[in-house]
Amino acid sequence: MSNYSVADEIKKYKDLLDQGVITEEEFEQKKSELLKAQPVSASSTPGMSAQTTGIVAYLTWIGFIIAILVGDRDGAKFHINQALVINLFFFLGWIPVLGWIWALIMVVLWFIAFIGACAGEERPVPILGGIKILS
Repeated sequence: MSNYSVADEIKKYKDLLDQGVITEEEFEQKKSELLKAQPVSASSTPGMSAQTTGIVAYLTWIGFIIAILVGDRDGAKFHINQALVINLFFFLGWIPVLGWIWALIMVVLWFIAFIGACAGEERPVPILGGIKILS
C-alpha cells in the first residue's frame, strides 16, 4: 500500500467521522491499523547501505572519508578497515624501485578488495588482509 492510498483511506474514514457514520474511536482504530500496515522502505533511512559504503571506501582517500561520514560504518566495518590498510600501504610505493613493485602489488590487492566489496563479500586480501586498524 503506497503512502498515497493510505492517505486516501484515512481521508475516507475522516469523512465518515465528520458525517457521523463512525465514532472517534473507530476512526482512530482504523487510522492506527492503516499506519501500522504501511511498510517502512529502506530508502527512508539516511546514508548508504553497507555494500555501497564498502565500495565507496575503496575509492581513494576521499571515498574513504565519505564512507566514514555518511555510510553504514557498522555494516561495512570490514571494508572500511581493509580500505584504510590498503590506502596506508600504498604510501610505500614512493620508495624507488622496490616501492614501484610494491605499488603494483597494491593495485592488484585493491582490485581484489574492490571486486569483493562489489560482490558484497568480506574476503580478506592476501598479505594485508589480517591487519586490523579499526576495531
